[in-house]
Amino acid sequence: MNIDKYFVLNKYFLNLFGFQDIKDAKRNIRQENYEVDPNTGLTNFYSEISTLPNLRVEIESLEQYDRNIISYVEKINRTREPKVNLKYFQYLAILFTEIYFDKIKKNKSTFLSELNEFKQDYSKEAGIEIDDFEEKDLNGLAFSMATGSGKTIISHINFLQFLRYEPFRPDHILYITPNSGLSRQHFDELLKSGLTAKLYEGALSKSQSENEILVIEITKLKKDKQGGGVSLPVDAFEGRNLIFVDEGHKGNAREEQEWGKIRSMLAKDGFEFEYSATFHQILSEKNKSTLQSYSKSIIFDYSYKYFYLDGYGKDFSVFNVKEVNRINEDVYEETVFVANLLSYFEQLLSYNENPNLVRENNIEKPLWIFVGTTVNKEDEALQSDILKIVQFFKKVIEDESWLKKKIEDILKGNTPFKEDGNDILKNKFVHIKDKDIDSILDSIYKTILEEMANYQFTK
Repeated sequence: MNIDKYFVLNKYFLNLFGFQDIKDAKRNIRQENYEVDPNTGLTNFYSEISTLPNLRVEIESLEQYDRNIISYVEKINRTREPKVNLKYFQYLAILFTEIYFDKIKKNKSTFLSELNEFKQDYSKEAGIEIDDFEEKDLNGLAFSMATGSGKTIISHINFLQFLRYEPFRPDHILYITPNSGLSRQHFDELLKSGLTAKLYEGALSKSQSENEILVIEITKLKKDKQGGGVSLPVDAFEGRNLIFVDEGHKGNAREEQEWGKIRSMLAKDGFEFEYSATFHQILSEKNKSTLQSYSKSIIFDYSYKYFYLDGYGKDFSVFNVKEVNRINEDVYEETVFVANLLSYFEQLLSYNENPNLVRENNIEKPLWIFVGTTVNKEDEALQSDILKIVQFFKKVIEDESWLKKKIEDILKGNTPFKEDGNDILKNKFVHIKDKDIDSILDSIYKTILEEMANYQFTK
C-alpha cells in the first residue's frame, strides 16, 4: 500500500516548494552537501531553493530561516568532531520544521486554515479521507526517516528550534528511548552537541539545570508507581512537557498500546517530537485512528526507499530457494555462509584500501550481522540459529581445505544456486575473482579472524 499518500502535513510542506515528493526535491536541489557562502552568509541550499519556479515562501522569510539554520549547525558543531555537514534532505527536514514553528508563532488560526484548505484539495486528488486539522493536531511532529539518515542530529536541531520559537516554556524535557543502550547513546550524542542532558539511572535530581534534557527508557515510565525499583510514575512530570521519542514502536502490540498511553499522558498540553524508521510498516488503512493521527503529524518523509535511491542504503540480494529438503539443506546453508564471508571480506578490503575515501565520507568499518529467530529449538533434531553460526565459524577455523573448496566452487559458479541454469553467485565477487585462491584464504584468516578476536557479542 502507498501509505505515504496519507502524509498530508508532509505534502503541504512539499507543496510550498513546488515538490511532489523527496525525489522531486533532489532533482531541484542539485547541491549534495551543506556549505555557507562567505560573501552572502547564506547556504548553497538557500541559493538553490530561492530560485525554484513554484516557491510559495517569501524570500525574506526564507533567508531568515536559512540564517537560523546556520546558527543551529554552528551551535552543535562547537564541540563536535567530526563536524556535522547537512545533506539536502536533512536541511529540508529542518527547514520544514522552521516554517512550521514560525507559522504557529505568527498566527495559529491562519495556519490551520491553510492546512485545511490544502487538505481539502489534496485529499480529493489523492482519493483519501482525512479529518480536518484541529488545534490539538499542532502539538506534535513526526519524522519518518531511515536508520542512518541523521535523525539524532535533526532532533538536536529541533530542540534548538523549539527554544527559539518557544511556543511555551516546558516544565520538563524528556528524551524517551526504547532501551538502555539507546539511552546511553542519545545521552552521549546530546553532550557532543553541547546540550545539557542527564541520563536517568534510578533517581531524579532535585535540582535541574535550565533546558536540561532527561534521557530515559519508556520501560522505566509507569502510569501508576507501585512498589520499589527504578521506574517512575508519569505524574512525576506534571505540567507542560517537551517530549522527544526515538523509535516508539519497538515493543509488541500490547506494550506499544501501554507505551502510547504513557506518552499521551506526558505530552498532554505539551509538545512531542517523534522519530522512527518504521512508520511505513506500522501504519495501515485498517487502523484509521492511528493513520489519521500520523497523517497530520508526519512533517518529513525520508523512508528507506529514498535513502536507498540516494545511494546510502546497503546493496542486498535475496535468494528464494524452492524445495530444499533435509538432505541438501546443509549444502545450501554452508554455501550461503561462505558467500556471506566473502562479501564481508570484500567490504573490509575496500575499507582498508581506501583510507582517504573513508575519512572524507565518515564511513564506519563494515559490520557483519546475523539475524536469527531462535536460541533454542524444541525439536532436538533441529539446530538453533545461534548454534549453526557458531558451528560454521568453528568449521572455518578448523578446516581450511573445506573452506578453500567452498570458495573455489563459488568463484567458479559451481554452487547449488541456479536460475535458468546459471549460477547466481558466479559473478558476484568481482573484487577478488582474479586473486589467487591461496592468497584469498591467507588474507581471510588474517583479516576476518583477527577482527573476530575483538568482537563483542551482545544479546
